[in-house]
Amino acid sequence: MKITNLSIKYRTAIAVFTLILAVGGLASYLTIPKESSPSIEFPQIVVTTVYPGASPSDIESTVTQVAEQEISSINGIEEMRSTSSEGVSTVVIEFTPDVETDKAYQEVNQAIDRAEPDFPDAVEDPLINEINTDEFPIMTVNLASDYSLARLKEVGEDLQDQLEGISSVLEASIVGGLTREVQVDVDLAALKSRNVTFNDLITTIQNENTSIPGGSIDMNRLNYLVRVDGQFDDPASQIEDLVVKTTPDGRNVHVRDVAEAKFGFKDRSSYSRLRILKRENEAGATVSVPESERRTAQVISLDITKRPGANILETSEKVKATLDEFNFPSGTEVLVTGDQSENVRSLVTDLENNIISGLIFVIAVLLFFLGVRNATLVGIAIPLSMFTTFLVFQAFGYTLNFIILFSLIIALGMLVDNAVVVVENIYRFREEGYSRWEAARLGTAEVGAPVVAATATTVSAFAPMLLWPGTIGEFMSYLPLTLIITLASSLFVAIIINPVITGFFVQVKGNGEASSEGNPWPAAARYGGAALILILGITLGIANWKTLVVVATGIPVLYLLHQYVMEPIGDRFVESGLPRLIAWYRDYLERMLQRDYSVSYAFLRNTGALVAFTAGLILAGLGGLVMTAVGQTAALLLLVPGGLLVALGGLGIVLHTLEILYLGGWTTVQFGGGFLAIMGVILGINVLVGTLALSTMGLLLAAPASIVLIGFIGALLNSRERLVLTDSRAALLHGSLGGLVLIVGLYLIAPTGQAFFPDTDPSRVQINAEAPIGTDIETSNRIAQTIEDRILQLLDGNPESEANIENLLVGVGVGGDQRFGGGADSPEQSQVSLNMVDYEERPESSTRTLKKLRAQLQGIPGTDIEFTKQEQGPPTGPPVNIEISGPEFDRITDISTEIKQRLRDAAQSGRLPGLVDVTDNLNRGRPEVQVDVDREKAAQYGLSTGQIARTVRSAIQGTEADTYRSGDDEYDITVRLQEEDRASITSLENLTVSSVTGQQIPLTSVADIEEGTGFGSITRIDESRVVTVSGDAAPGYNGPEVLNRVQDELSEFRDGLPPGYTMEYTGGNEDQQESFGFLGTALAVGAALILLVMIIEFNSISAPFIIMAAVGL
Repeated sequence: MKITNLSIKYRTAIAVFTLILAVGGLASYLTIPKESSPSIEFPQIVVTTVYPGASPSDIESTVTQVAEQEISSINGIEEMRSTSSEGVSTVVIEFTPDVETDKAYQEVNQAIDRAEPDFPDAVEDPLINEINTDEFPIMTVNLASDYSLARLKEVGEDLQDQLEGISSVLEASIVGGLTREVQVDVDLAALKSRNVTFNDLITTIQNENTSIPGGSIDMNRLNYLVRVDGQFDDPASQIEDLVVKTTPDGRNVHVRDVAEAKFGFKDRSSYSRLRILKRENEAGATVSVPESERRTAQVISLDITKRPGANILETSEKVKATLDEFNFPSGTEVLVTGDQSENVRSLVTDLENNIISGLIFVIAVLLFFLGVRNATLVGIAIPLSMFTTFLVFQAFGYTLNFIILFSLIIALGMLVDNAVVVVENIYRFREEGYSRWEAARLGTAEVGAPVVAATATTVSAFAPMLLWPGTIGEFMSYLPLTLIITLASSLFVAIIINPVITGFFVQVKGNGEASSEGNPWPAAARYGGAALILILGITLGIANWKTLVVVATGIPVLYLLHQYVMEPIGDRFVESGLPRLIAWYRDYLERMLQRDYSVSYAFLRNTGALVAFTAGLILAGLGGLVMTAVGQTAALLLLVPGGLLVALGGLGIVLHTLEILYLGGWTTVQFGGGFLAIMGVILGINVLVGTLALSTMGLLLAAPASIVLIGFIGALLNSRERLVLTDSRAALLHGSLGGLVLIVGLYLIAPTGQAFFPDTDPSRVQINAEAPIGTDIETSNRIAQTIEDRILQLLDGNPESEANIENLLVGVGVGGDQRFGGGADSPEQSQVSLNMVDYEERPESSTRTLKKLRAQLQGIPGTDIEFTKQEQGPPTGPPVNIEISGPEFDRITDISTEIKQRLRDAAQSGRLPGLVDVTDNLNRGRPEVQVDVDREKAAQYGLSTGQIARTVRSAIQGTEADTYRSGDDEYDITVRLQEEDRASITSLENLTVSSVTGQQIPLTSVADIEEGTGFGSITRIDESRVVTVSGDAAPGYNGPEVLNRVQDELSEFRDGLPPGYTMEYTGGNEDQQESFGFLGTALAVGAALILLVMIIEFNSISAPFIIMAAVGL
């Protein structure tokens, strides 16, 4: 090859380039950012608008619909979802993949700007966010204490300042704790008696707590600024001294006459507590906390978000170093949870170990044939290919994330393929007497084209996956990209670097002619190589000293093993064992290629079975296409003869397969016995972890058991007669097809289902408890305490389960992150998070522990319990997600309720095994006190609905009149009724509203007050109300399998829906179906590309199809 000839001609430059490549690649590996997941910008924009105190219905009509109307005019929207919950409107806009996220963000921002003037006055500024994986926290720092929650919040704020001072930390947001404020608690009776309104109080505070510049004055050659400073220094006393109004008789009415001002805390909307069962000791080992030291303490959390592109390992280390240096008050417990850097660090370690072990194993295998030196020449392709890949990654700004790391580990096995072919062929030319550089040139030229073609075929298989659509595709496209870059790097090393390095170092075993040619390696290069080894050793020691120790001790040990054990064994194998193996294979191949024409109609019978089977499959496939395009009647003309041909050909194939097994005798027994042993081990493993039904394994065990039985019969009869006389080639081919049919048949009958990401043993389990809508925070806290107590009871009686759990984190009233659609108070909800110990330290699988927890938490009155666990890959939603829509919302709710009940009944009765946590997002029955304004009566007093609503809001929810500043801290000044005046509807009935003349009008004179119910949240899709019924798959069941059963269960119900009403299966199923459909297309395109490459390489049609047939088998 010309490029190889150039590299050999300028071999000194290539040697120096290799040295630069190694150093540069290692430096890139050490400095390239490492993170848990790839930085993905989803084509989604989230608009979150807070309207404190507003009901979901009001949020929907006054905020959500107004925003939707403006947003819907934007081009490129694929779907628009909205949720209106108490006090919060969330609109999620998903765009088509061809829309640029930045442009979409600008257009949504402009649409919200147009909608804002129509929002109610009390609505806060909308938050508009892009969804990006960089926005998710990389770890959570939990602070627990025995001292007050207010003090703990102060400690958390001090720690927050320290953490946000780390250059790679974008944000450390505090979750939980109490928020201080200045409270102005109004006495309703005093307010009415002194004819003062809420607006009077609010306006007075705003006018007095102010600082206004008054210009400047020049005096005595100096310029003085004039400032009117009225900001509060002591708000509690200063606010009470303020004059609200003056009565007609000249008396001043102060704030203290109608209200009390004091420092306090905002109403508590959540509870959080932590119970630690295990912690790490100084040596880094996980040990149990003594029973006497275990306690449940209140907790606040800091979610740590790193900057985009920052190294997650370095960021994690800096955060932990800050925690070690921070001066925490006595009695503070610090716990880090959700540390994603641990997974990344584990993957990085696995990659390093795989590179090293792969290098050692390659050398160990090849030294039997080529010797240590030449085997090392092949093995060096692994690190050089990796170094090239790391340089490309850094040049294009990629990070090392879990998908790329997995891809690199997968690619390790393919990196040496090209190098093995090239180096072995150069070695063969050296054995034939060619000089070093002539052997390098001829050897590479002879295999260069096949090596390029082989790499091109592998790349062709992965190339179509670069076009992977959807959310899953955004993540998984890094897999083919990494493999393509890595394989291209290995090809580069094989045809440019390997010939040069092999030319320098190749040595024929037992041949001492190297000295006759002189030392081909210049002295400077030898010293440079030694320096490179020294630099690599020092760098490796700094990065991972344990790996350096393993390498430093492993190489001498491997050399001694080679010198005194493996080389003698290898020589004996090459001289004696390998020739016998080749002779046996030649004899076997000749027997398989023999043909027996003495049998009548052998050709017709053998070929007929294959042709019938193939033709039947083709006709069946065409029939399926015709059924889709034309109809069932026309398709039967193809399906019926196709089925008959498949049956006829399949019968012949099965008979020949049985014949081969029968003739095998004891060989068949050995094969079947080994197969049976493997299946038995798999059965034992599945029984231990409890992830597969025994009936499934029974079906699978039937195949190897049948093979053993047939082999025994053949061995006992010592038969040499064929059941169906035929020739060897047909028997071999039919046996192969029979095995293929058997494998496909077992796959079809085994209930394995399909799942894009495997259901692994979770390291974190979250228990979500939801009480009826309207449940207050204190009741939910008692429910969470009940759940916590039941869990502790389970752990007390199950030491294996107790050993699995590291800590319990309880959260009550959790609302979520406002950036991604959360932020609303949810007093009826609570969560209990169970963090597991590391996988290798678990005495039982966490899946089994989860089963026990499900059984333990059944039967808590008035509470829906749902279990969630860590998902593999991107978020795709629950496997069962049914969206019901139609013209009448009341009818939609009835349909969704019936679907939910049907699924729950079917799951409990056993008709739907594997379906758990069936729920909906309807949230009906939210208690409300509805104030219905009589507009005509209100107009008589000059009042509007807005004025009345603002007065009611100020009295009950409170109004932030202003802000008090003390140093760097800010505190809201909130005006509202004192607690006893807002504890019942009677207080609301006693409320008055000030008319335009200043007269106090009772609220009951202009409005009706009554109790009612409303929705806890309202979901809309594309501006129409929708109700979603969802369910999850139990441990041991995969999502698509459960979904198929749900679809069968509801098929008749779906067909009987009223006209205009629909139910669609979306969520995880929708994304997975899209991905599986794409992968089917990608498989076909990849196969076509591979075939095209081979046709170009062989300049033939038959040879590529023979190879592709082997691929199919």
